[in-house]
Amino acid sequence: MPTQRKDPRAVRTQSLLKRAFIELMEEKEFEQITVADISERATVKRATFYLHYKDKTDLMNQCIEEILNDLHEKVSKQVSFLGDFDFLEDQPHPSFVQLFHQIGENYPFYRALLVTNRIPSLTSGLLAFIHEFISEGINQIEPNDQNLTANRELIIKYVESAFLEVIIWWIEKGMHVSEKEIAFQLMNLSIKGPYNHNPIKDRS
Repeated sequence: MPTQRKDPRAVRTQSLLKRAFIELMEEKEFEQITVADISERATVKRATFYLHYKDKTDLMNQCIEEILNDLHEKVSKQVSFLGDFDFLEDQPHPSFVQLFHQIGENYPFYRALLVTNRIPSLTSGLLAFIHEFISEGINQIEPNDQNLTANRELIIKYVESAFLEVIIWWIEKGMHVSEKEIAFQLMNLSIKGPYNHNPIKDRS
C-alpha cells in the first residue's frame, strides 16, 4: 500500500510551529509558554495550531519523538560495531561520529530542551537510546564477561551516564570541539580510561 503523501501546507505549518516552539524554549521555561506565544511567533492563527496539535505538550512530545526516531534511524540502524575496526587506533568508530553528527545537526533543539530547559522526557529518551547504543556495542565487541574489568551491567551504566553528561557539556559549550574529536575522546575514555600511564606507578 503506497504511503499517503502529506499536504505540503500542513508540513510547512508544522515546521513553523516547531521552530517557534524551540525558539521560545530558549527564551523561557516551558510552563511560561502559551499556545498564543507559539502561534504568534510562527505567524499562524491559534485555530490553525489546534488543527495540528492538542496543546503545547502534544507539540513538544511530537518534537521529541521525531528527534529520537531520527537518532535511531541514522545511528542504530546505519552503523554496526561488528567488523575489523581497531578500537585502539587513533580514529573514532563511525557510530560515535554519527551520534554527535546527529546531535550537532539538531543543535538548537537539544540546546533548548536538554540544556536551557531540562525536559525529563527528552533526557530519559536520550538516555534510553544511549543505553541501547552502549549495550549493543559492548555486547558485540566483547560478549565474554571474563574479559571485562567489572560487572557488565555496571560498565554499561557507567559509560551511558558519562555519554549523556558529555553530550550536555558539549552542547553547553556551543559544540566547541568538532564531532570527530569529541567522538574520539569519548571513545578513548570509554575504552582506555583517563590515564595514558598508571599515575600511581609514575609517581613512585
